[in-house]
Amino acid sequence: MNEDEYEEAVKTGLRNNEVIKLVHSYCSHARVVNRGGVGLIAQMTGLPIGMLGVHCDHAPASGMAGWYLEHTAVDFYDRNCAHCDKRVAVRMPNLLTLVDERDRALERQKEAQSKAQAQAEAAHQGRIAQRAALRVGQSAACCSLLDDLDTLDARSSDEVKIRIVETAKLAPEVFTSPIVEYFFELAASDEMNLQEQALSVLRQVCANKTRLSEASFDCLAKHDAVEVAADIVMVYPELVEPAKVERAIPALIALARPPREQFPMDAPICRPEPLKAIYKSWPEVVRHAIQRLLDSKQSYPVRLGVAALHVLCGDDAELLQKFARTTISKLARAHLLFEKDPTDRELGMVCGDLRRIIMVALLATPESTDALIAEFFDSASSEGEERLIEVYEELSRHSIRIGDDHDSEMTPVDVAAYVVALKRLLKLAGTSKNQKVLRLVVQAFTNEPDEIVAAGKQNIDALLGTAAVLDARIEAFESERNATPAANFNEYLEAQNSATTLYQLRDSCAVIAAKAAKGSEKLVHSYVEFLNSIDEQRDGLSSTITKATPCLIDSPPALNLVLPTLYSSLVGASVRRRAAAGEALGDLRRARVSDLPELVLEAFVLLLLDQYVIVHEAAVSALSSIDLPEHLERRAGAALLQLILYYSGKKDDHNFLIRCIRLYLARFASSELLRAGLDNQFIKFLMTAPVSLHTRDFSRMGQALASASNFVDLVIHTFDDPELSEHGEEDASSLVHLIPEAEALQRADDLVKIVKRQSGRLMLVGAVVELLTRVGAWPQAVAAMQASWEAVPDTVPERRFKWHRRLHVIAVQFEAAVAAKDSSRQEALQTEWLQLEAILKEDEKQYASRRSSLPSFLQSDPGS
Repeated sequence: MNEDEYEEAVKTGLRNNEVIKLVHSYCSHARVVNRGGVGLIAQMTGLPIGMLGVHCDHAPASGMAGWYLEHTAVDFYDRNCAHCDKRVAVRMPNLLTLVDERDRALERQKEAQSKAQAQAEAAHQGRIAQRAALRVGQSAACCSLLDDLDTLDARSSDEVKIRIVETAKLAPEVFTSPIVEYFFELAASDEMNLQEQALSVLRQVCANKTRLSEASFDCLAKHDAVEVAADIVMVYPELVEPAKVERAIPALIALARPPREQFPMDAPICRPEPLKAIYKSWPEVVRHAIQRLLDSKQSYPVRLGVAALHVLCGDDAELLQKFARTTISKLARAHLLFEKDPTDRELGMVCGDLRRIIMVALLATPESTDALIAEFFDSASSEGEERLIEVYEELSRHSIRIGDDHDSEMTPVDVAAYVVALKRLLKLAGTSKNQKVLRLVVQAFTNEPDEIVAAGKQNIDALLGTAAVLDARIEAFESERNATPAANFNEYLEAQNSATTLYQLRDSCAVIAAKAAKGSEKLVHSYVEFLNSIDEQRDGLSSTITKATPCLIDSPPALNLVLPTLYSSLVGASVRRRAAAGEALGDLRRARVSDLPELVLEAFVLLLLDQYVIVHEAAVSALSSIDLPEHLERRAGAALLQLILYYSGKKDDHNFLIRCIRLYLARFASSELLRAGLDNQFIKFLMTAPVSLHTRDFSRMGQALASASNFVDLVIHTFDDPELSEHGEEDASSLVHLIPEAEALQRADDLVKIVKRQSGRLMLVGAVVELLTRVGAWPQAVAAMQASWEAVPDTVPERRFKWHRRLHVIAVQFEAAVAAKDSSRQEALQTEWLQLEAILKEDEKQYASRRSSLPSFLQSDPGS
């Protein structure tokens, strides 16, 4: 969010504050509620900013919520307050002030519409008189043509439009000189909106090609009848003066390649041929027009200029370089060179278009374009640096090779731009202090297109060297952070983000280097040599390089090259390298794991018993993807169970505990062990964790634990946790369906109690009622549904929802009556159901217009 948007948000909050006072002054029952989240600006300023709406316990139609409370408050008044007899007035001024302003604005709008309608009618009569004068001395066919024009002036008709054009093709003699002159007037006039038909007619009957071409260029200058006019000027491109050509260029560009829309609905139809034809005849004029567009301070003209470059660069190899300085300068200084444009939020559209055309230039002429970007980068602001580096990030998401050729061998020409980009990104990774720039470099590396990896084959030493430089930067950063702790939480978060960025850059350099080395014995050997040469004190760097080794292992020979170093790391003294080696084994494909000697797998299993958390956590993560021989499998299961017992007594490691339990249940736990009491013990462990963080994990493990005697306690504990989110409720409800039927019957009363405590959780209510009805616990099922109905407030806004919940109660009661074979009770419930349905239909009919999804100011009769 930029400064202008921040100020606009504050301004909106201040205005909403005034409207809140007017709402409260109108009626003591009304109150303003926030129906969405609370953003950072609202928290900082205390202003009412967000999705605000009005609520009243006597309002049958809730209305809408929105950013601008003024509109939503008036809408609420129209739906509810205008009809209400429960109002308790407070003071003046109040909401009626806004309603009066709205009504006066509507009145002014109606007056303006009436005036415009009268002017349009007068103009219409003038056109009728003009055509009446043309009829004098004309043939019957010509008068019939004028009749068609009268018809079109009264109402649009595609059939009549087609007939006029077909008449010009089949009977051009009908178009006498006065009629032809009149059609030139139609081509130049906006009144009847017949420019397309007028040009189509003139194309058939006009012998003066120069005048026809001028009329077409004039239409293009006004963006009228663009397709027909473009066809004409493509045939006669040189019959007009350069000034008319230049004015027509924007329309031709929009026809050739319309700039993308923020919310595109349909793919546009592009016709680049007319623009290319004009460029062939008037290259200097077109280039001058493009330059004028690019020099604009408005977003859309610049985007048009960029679109023209995309269309024409294929026909003129030097075009992009001619405009490279302009486009790069425009991108680097966008915050200074563009005026505020509400249709292009934060300059996202225009900067995106500039970024893409510079990327195309970078692909075409990598060295010169990169040098020009670097020139502007040196003098750019922080924002400018960020935008320029986005070009390289964009390139990293762009793949040259598509379709069937994706697996083909890339040539040096294919990756030339990526070699240049990789060098630039590596230089910035090692030197830049701009955090936004560094995060973009992270993103570019994370994208990892094949071309970047191919470029890495020529720069593997630079990649590994940059990883070493980043390791030194991390060490210096951590030392400085330890020496001067953060003054507040925001500073702490900033420092944490900065450190994370450096770590990610170091990891990315290692991964790209490893992927680049894959398939080349020479490069793999260089990678391993670099790893072995790292000083023992720099275990952060060595662990990073070790973790990336799976990326270069694609065959047994490659594994043999890496294996000695990998094994040394597994049994070495460095804690980080042991953890990295364990993680690397987990990342190996199963085919490569099967090639590992048993000695390596034994060393891996020992990691599960390692005293250091980072090591055994890495080993547990890797274990799920490593197949072990039977005797090592038993040792791994015992080690995992030992970890579970240890972490069950710790309060701050719930994530790891649950991960271990889930893995043990999925891989090691037999039904005999579970029945022997292990399932009850696991549930006790799980109930020590905050369920709001691990509901999905609980639901995944539920199948294995459902037969435990305390499984229902886990379900109740889960729903009783006040931090259980609405999103987590769906996963938690799946636990209810896993409760065995015998256990459900035995604990039916406890399930009803949890529904009463958590009656607002509709998924819980539905799951419990479904379970209780399935096992035949009818009194409890009815009690649970009844509790859900009673919990709904008995207010006008909640009235329909309460009626619907009552229908659910009746449905459960009816099922219970059927089970009990109580026919008289069934008849009574059926009568109650029909009465309630009739009430709902009557309520819907009574308030249909007031509950319309359209806001009142878009309805034909506000307040109806």
